[in-house]
Amino acid sequence: METTPANPPTPKPSSTVMVLRPISEQSSGYEVFMVRRHSKSRFMPDRYVFPGGRLEESDASPATLARLANFSLEGSEPVFRDLPGQGAHDAEVKLSRAQQAGMYIAAFRELFEEAGVLLAINEASGQPLEVQEDDELAERFAVYRKEMQADRLDFVSMLEQEKLLLDFNKIIYFSHWITPLVEPYRFDARFFLTTAPHNQVAESDYFETTHGLWITPWEILERYAADDFNIAFPTLLHIQWLSNYNTLETACEAARRKTIVAAMPNHYMGEDGMVFQLPEDVVDRW
Repeated sequence: METTPANPPTPKPSSTVMVLRPISEQSSGYEVFMVRRHSKSRFMPDRYVFPGGRLEESDASPATLARLANFSLEGSEPVFRDLPGQGAHDAEVKLSRAQQAGMYIAAFRELFEEAGVLLAINEASGQPLEVQEDDELAERFAVYRKEMQADRLDFVSMLEQEKLLLDFNKIIYFSHWITPLVEPYRFDARFFLTTAPHNQVAESDYFETTHGLWITPWEILERYAADDFNIAFPTLLHIQWLSNYNTLETACEAARRKTIVAAMPNHYMGEDGMVFQLPEDVVDRW
């Protein structure tokens, strides 16, 4: 059946990760890692995006969730802290508690696949993974990444083999965006925020994306205003939010405190194409 605004496709649950790092050891400023999607991509071609992708069935499997440290499947409370009954909550894809936890797994997995950053701790010691301190280890994980991209290795097998856990507390749940009905590819996207380990190097996968770069929110806004940085409406609003905070610490602290209301932009046809804007009840609360 053809999908139309009257018969829209069901949005696919997905995770997106904003990765921040200090500009330097001497600076309190920070940068965010962006990847540029391939020009031949069906979804957002040639645009700069945060690393991310769809929830996979294996992300919510018992074996995979067993690799998630500082989290328990027990209990009935939602994993996500969206304000109940507000915004576009009726349009969201209903997820089980395991699937909600799986969205965190998807964030960790996609961050590794698309940016080469693995936010993992040693199962025995609890210490962060020290990839760049060991050339042999770095090469091994580079091979793992290529094998995962070629669908010859699954994420949990790598974690089990290396005896690694993923720290639930390492990433901050940030926002919840649902693609408007008019779009042919729709996502029920959860955005997360994290800081990059000092001993890992972020790099594009050169597969779904053509290159990656570290860039400050303020430089992004300057380049966007000059029509020199192609980003989508949700990405722009996230960058604008980040630009309100001058240090890594204040940005992370504010992210932990912010409200979260499911947001689905309204749209109308303008002179230069489709224009998106947030509903009034969401604009300052998403």
